[in-house]
Amino acid sequence: MKQLWSCSTTMRNPERAYQFLSTIAEIEDREWTKTTQEELQARLIKNRFYTPTKIDILPPELQDAFNNLNHQLSLEEAKAIFYAQNYEDPPMRGRTSFDPIEKMGLAGLMDNKIFITDIGRRYLGGEIEIGDVMLSYLLKFQYPNPLMRGFSDYNTKPFINTLRLIKFVNKKCQKRGLKAKGISKLEFGIFALSITDYRDVENIADKLLDFRYEMNQLDSKTKDSYVDSFIDQYLSDFNNPHENVFEYSDNIIRCLRLTKYIYIHGGGYYIDLEPRRMIEIDAILKDLTGEAHYYSIDGYYAFLGDYYGYTLPFESVEKLKKIANDIHVEIKALQTSLKKNISTLELKTEIKELKEQIEELRIERLSLQNEQLKYTYDDNSKIEEAENALMNINKLGIKPSIALEKWANIALNIIDDAILIKPNSPLGDDNEPTFTAPGKVPDIECYYDSFRSICEVTMLTGRDQWFNEGQPVMRHLRDFENQDKSIPSYCLFIAPRIHQDTINTFWMSVKYEYEGMKQKIIPITISELIEIIGIIKAAKVKGIKVQHSEMMQFYDNCTDIAGIIDSTAWRKHINKTIQDFKRKYI
Repeated sequence: MKQLWSCSTTMRNPERAYQFLSTIAEIEDREWTKTTQEELQARLIKNRFYTPTKIDILPPELQDAFNNLNHQLSLEEAKAIFYAQNYEDPPMRGRTSFDPIEKMGLAGLMDNKIFITDIGRRYLGGEIEIGDVMLSYLLKFQYPNPLMRGFSDYNTKPFINTLRLIKFVNKKCQKRGLKAKGISKLEFGIFALSITDYRDVENIADKLLDFRYEMNQLDSKTKDSYVDSFIDQYLSDFNNPHENVFEYSDNIIRCLRLTKYIYIHGGGYYIDLEPRRMIEIDAILKDLTGEAHYYSIDGYYAFLGDYYGYTLPFESVEKLKKIANDIHVEIKALQTSLKKNISTLELKTEIKELKEQIEELRIERLSLQNEQLKYTYDDNSKIEEAENALMNINKLGIKPSIALEKWANIALNIIDDAILIKPNSPLGDDNEPTFTAPGKVPDIECYYDSFRSICEVTMLTGRDQWFNEGQPVMRHLRDFENQDKSIPSYCLFIAPRIHQDTINTFWMSVKYEYEGMKQKIIPITISELIEIIGIIKAAKVKGIKVQHSEMMQFYDNCTDIAGIIDSTAWRKHINKTIQDFKRKYI
């Protein structure tokens, strides 16, 4: 049976792609034997990039070693943990971890030896980020290809044909006098993921619009049954269509968002072409038909792995100057809105310099867009929007972890008079996060006249919260503290619930020390963050603007635990401090 286009587990989380690739790099040039495959998985355990499920069956000394995040696991310990899992096929675990990295063109096998590709080295070296990796990969990825079986009768580049499908749908809507709004998530799952031949895309666009028309004629009670019946008929020759249409969509859309050529609107309902990238998109679609090409396995490795293996068709002086000018127009509009001096633009003349200039302009635009957030959310109706979003963080149409970073950033902009609130999540041109912040940096950085802080957020609530966030949060804060020791540094940690192990870890850091020095970490729940926003809103009604110095005092009160006996009492102390803060303004 045919297969819908899908992404692997590793590709769903870009951070894991980097982690897995860096681990593969440790065994580069090794023969890809069963022993090496097993060692790869053991090294992932050693690096704490993979968590086995059967920790409780380990001998006590290995359990202690694994659970102690301050302990650097040895390869021998990691191997012992790996083999204790008693996998039916241990080498298969390593092959499964290697597979998505290979398919992305980050690593491969030559004469059965592991090698890191050009794009893989650039990614590991920090020359390019995950968005660049994903764009390069998706522009090249095709069915069939020599790394995957079962697609011999396909002829498609899925990403290119998804862009083509959306463009056809928008054009046909305009011709019919309808609003061009891209395609819905449901339409994406049914029609975009099932394209098997590039020559069918325009015809599929017509079928999509027919489906949309029929859906619009139905009441809410009959839509579900109609969708079920339509999927049965339209995707009758595809494997497990009912489940995969919905399961694959969110994962693939997240990958597409990282390219910055796709944007989401309508409360997360519609997928459309990014209007700020139409010069690039139109040039790509004019240059590429969406047709697949024949490659030998070595040729496909070379094509995927070469960062410059495909010259982007918009990379001419003329088109790059047009892109730069368009971005600068947006920048000037933002500067006018923020009552800033209007900048001038002196365009570069060489392609390399123009590309660098465009990236600088995009960074400047994002900075101004984020600055504008403070003014956008200055009135109480907008503050209520932020409160409602945080209350319904699981129902916003985007991955909850991404949503929490977005709305925590907005909350911090609402609270006081920060000089700069800087999210580290990758952002699209619309200033919407395309994924969560990379693991090596704080989620959000905050700069004030009298102090600095970071904000770390997570949707994890179980013991994995402590495992994934405990030590990394303290590490991020210590690195942040070391950047400027002249003023105090704090960390606000936000989660739906704070696990007791997390509280215990932060308690030791605040009460005693982390790496020889106390830290100031304030763990709060999403509900407590909403309560703080409500205090700010109530103060505004009274004509009071909360200053950063007052928030600094609040943080100090939360971490003033000289008289607190244990971590449980500390959590109660933080909640009491919030209530004291409320009484000050309400």
